[in-house]
Amino acid sequence: MAEDVQKTIQEYSTIQQQLQMVMAQRQQLDAQIKENETSATELEKSSGQAFRFVGSVMIQQDKATIKKDLAQELDELKGKVEFLERSEKKMAERFTTARKKLEELAKAQKASGAI
Repeated sequence: MAEDVQKTIQEYSTIQQQLQMVMAQRQQLDAQIKENETSATELEKSSGQAFRFVGSVMIQQDKATIKKDLAQELDELKGKVEFLERSEKKMAERFTTARKKLEELAKAQKASGAI
């Protein structure tokens, strides 16, 4: 019985860490999406020349090209967020299942006087 508890605690801990990592990745992508949308808005407001960073160098680029690139990047970011949301949901379900199993094992040990 103690091995079951130890194994379940380890699984619970692992899932919790993975879930936190996925949530952090999602927050990072959400920030990138907001930055991308802000860039697109500012590009629409601007008149004249448009510039874009390529690595550590800023180059002049056609506004239409930049707009197209920003839209493509936004689509890719949103796709990644959707994937992470699905992963997060599955992990949350596994996390809940592991927590319930831990609670059941704790009750069983308490009932048998092992705790």
